[in-house]
Amino acid sequence: MSVDRNSEAESFRAWAPDFDRWPKSWMGVAEDLTYGKKLLPWFAGFLQALYAEGLSRKTFAQYRDHLWSLGGTIIREVSLYEEYQDDPLEKLRESVADNGILPDHYDQMTRAELNAFERMCRRFEKYLEKLR
Repeated sequence: MSVDRNSEAESFRAWAPDFDRWPKSWMGVAEDLTYGKKLLPWFAGFLQALYAEGLSRKTFAQYRDHLWSLGGTIIREVSLYEEYQDDPLEKLRESVADNGILPDHYDQMTRAELNAFERMCRRFEKYLEKLR
């Protein structure tokens, strides 16, 4: 029996159970938590679209993990430059444009991991473009 991943009952959350805790994991200061929560609706939509597409669990996990890394990188930058007033959607669009910003600890990633991160950014950029 196959599972209908587009049904209301099925959600990406089955494969990302810690999703709602992501903003806290990115947090350095209190303002980071608030800004991180503002990113979640777009992350949730993207992950749900990937889940509904029927990706394998392994491929989905790779996208999920790179998306989490992107969120942490965005929060670090927002915090560093005190850009808490910046529109989160615009910050997301800037961050995924042109293969995306370099993730934190990129220097410890293999070329294959960086390529996978860039692939996720391109796909997320296309997803965000469809929302315009």
